[in-house]
Amino acid sequence: MAGKIIADTLEHSTAGSVTTDYVVNGSAKAWAAANTTAGVYDSFNISTGTDHGTGDYTLAITNALSSVNYSAPMVCYGNTTGAIPINHFARTTASVIGCKTVNTSNTAIDQSWDVTINGDLA
Repeated sequence: MAGKIIADTLEHSTAGSVTTDYVVNGSAKAWAAANTTAGVYDSFNISTGTDHGTGDYTLAITNALSSVNYSAPMVCYGNTTGAIPINHFARTTASVIGCKTVNTSNTAIDQSWDVTINGDLA
């Protein structure tokens, strides 16, 4: 049985209340933890990852955002000291996000990375 809940406010018995606009507009629309070959460890609203070469990756967003004007903070992790993620997604698509990882000398390196995508869904 499918159903629908319509509410303008969510209220907790002791923690207070919040409008549903805050939940819809303030929640991440997609996120992923990706390895050095764009393999996705875990994700939400991400379908696949692609490795385009050393330190050059893209992820496909399952349910596209409404525009290319979204925020996508990224972070590198792992054993490589000085790894820096560079968000290089072209602002021409709302369904693919890319990342380049480089070291402090701006040389491409393979590095695991995480991304959180904030914006409006289409």
